[in-house]
Amino acid sequence: MRITRLFESSTASSENINQERFVEIVAKHKALLLQSDEGSDPFSVEDFANFTEGLRLEKYEYVGGAAPRRLIPVKANVEVFTANEAPPDQLIPFHHELAQVKSPPQYLFFYCDLPSETGGETALIDSTLVYRYVAETFPAFVDKLKAHGARYKRILPSQDDEASPIGRSFYNAYQVENKADLEKKLNSIEGLEYEWTAEGNLEVITEPIPAIRMVDQQHNHGIYQWTFNNSVIAAFRGWQDCRNDRKQSVCFGNNDTMDADVLEAIATFMDENKVSYKWKKGDIFALNNRLVMHSRNSYTGHRRVYASMFGDTICSDSVVKRDGVGEVVTDVSALNVTDPLTFGMWRLDEPEKTVYNAIQAGYRRFDSACDYGNEALTGRGIRRAIAEGIVKREDLYITTKLWNTYHSEKHVSLALKKCLEDLGLDYVDEFLIHFPISMEFVPFDKKYPPEWTNLDGNMVLVKNDINATWRAMEELVDHGLTRFIGLSNFNCQHLRQVLSVARIRPTSLQVECHPHLSQGILLRFAREAGIRVSAFSPMGGASYISLDMATKDDLLFEHPVVLGISDKYKKTAAQILLRWAIQRNTLPISKSSRLERMKENRNLFDFYLTTDEMSSIDSLNKNRRYNDPGVFCEAGMGTFCPIYE
Repeated sequence: MRITRLFESSTASSENINQERFVEIVAKHKALLLQSDEGSDPFSVEDFANFTEGLRLEKYEYVGGAAPRRLIPVKANVEVFTANEAPPDQLIPFHHELAQVKSPPQYLFFYCDLPSETGGETALIDSTLVYRYVAETFPAFVDKLKAHGARYKRILPSQDDEASPIGRSFYNAYQVENKADLEKKLNSIEGLEYEWTAEGNLEVITEPIPAIRMVDQQHNHGIYQWTFNNSVIAAFRGWQDCRNDRKQSVCFGNNDTMDADVLEAIATFMDENKVSYKWKKGDIFALNNRLVMHSRNSYTGHRRVYASMFGDTICSDSVVKRDGVGEVVTDVSALNVTDPLTFGMWRLDEPEKTVYNAIQAGYRRFDSACDYGNEALTGRGIRRAIAEGIVKREDLYITTKLWNTYHSEKHVSLALKKCLEDLGLDYVDEFLIHFPISMEFVPFDKKYPPEWTNLDGNMVLVKNDINATWRAMEELVDHGLTRFIGLSNFNCQHLRQVLSVARIRPTSLQVECHPHLSQGILLRFAREAGIRVSAFSPMGGASYISLDMATKDDLLFEHPVVLGISDKYKKTAAQILLRWAIQRNTLPISKSSRLERMKENRNLFDFYLTTDEMSSIDSLNKNRRYNDPGVFCEAGMGTFCPIYE
């Protein structure tokens, strides 16, 4: 099977697609063209049905749609039906399939059995592109859609009206056989309003439906994009027939009227930025319906395009995944994160004020450590924000770390309790072993934080069983002092050692990761074990120049590749680097002392980098590590302490 990414200028690649691969590539590329291999016959409708059945996707009941459909008989256990059979001279406006219902399908497929003589292209547009245009051009409109959603009004006939693009009967639309069952179904939908007209038609005004949606993850693949996920333009432009007035077809969820000029401008933008594909017999489209809007251009001649729609994937007990020590991985919940952005506490000039401002700017994940020496102050900022009602404690995800001098079993609990005392919290969400380096114990009352040296000013390494340290970490979870435990600055073999003995598996690995140190193998190893990866220093060497651990030549901010992509999207270099980190399924840790920059660094969800752009940034890798104990320990403390080799 040949695969072409429809939103990117790419040549077709050939591969077989199973469920796991399909989910991965349609999450990443949004829209795919699938064709038979060169020299093979075009796909038949039976091939199409067999392919979609083989992906093991949930069946989706086509309820609430506007267009009449006819089922196409196939041998496979899937539903294949005609695509919208609106008259050929009519353009079907852009929409997410069934975005006017609470739970639209996740995956949408089209198959071409007969291409039209002229026109008839299925046009696509990236929903995030539309969101960004609307948010920048009509911010008040977007704010109102976010707050209230949209309501859709439609009058449905008692029988399918094939002359109308929205002529589906109320029996068909709601999959019922009589009015009593129909009214029972309608009455069960909270917020929906309906009435019978004198002509025997059904007028329906939907409940408020979300119209701007954040798509965070799909099967552990980071998406993190705002989408203009609705049928507002489809209703405004296309819901017109002898029963319906398109200009009355949609309003805000609070019943306020939508500005027709705004809707026309959005529709024009869509038309000017669409990607149209001229069908060939046997072609298949696979669309991520949460991320892509589609339409149909008018055409001449005959045209037969069929469709299938599905919900999520169906899990299979036959698919067994194992980690790096051969254990079956059954829990990957740690990979599911709603907000990928973390604010770092390292080297803050005004910790209390900065953390408070970061919470105001929208950050909810915070990365701290005893070694940063500012937990008492950052804790004040956190507690102030909670006291003022900006957030609740349960809204925050606080990480802190076990320092090298506290690896002995008897010191692990004491170390966390000291962090909690300074932070002024009853628990943290995550406690990490900071380094796989065990050092001589330094009493809390003599020197805190102990940093890298003992009371005599020497860095002294000691024997320690890291497995025993991990057992003590597990007891912290048992006692409710931390919700989760994890690791920092550990390599694959370090992870393998902990996984070999863990009763409570690590949920998180925090490592240095940026385009100069992409760590692809380590990221894969961790994620296949169900461990999410947080990336510190996502900007590369910028934070290390003042420490003489990097030079200006190491600045990724000024690299032509980064600047070129920055110019294309009208985003800062920092935003490009953070977006790159997110699309690699890592959680970047960044910081700023300025409230405006904090907000700017969170403004990452209205664009995405193409595969080619990701690859161009990937190519900057040179395995350059800026935070390396194997270098700075010997230079600063006279102790040779490599951990990554």
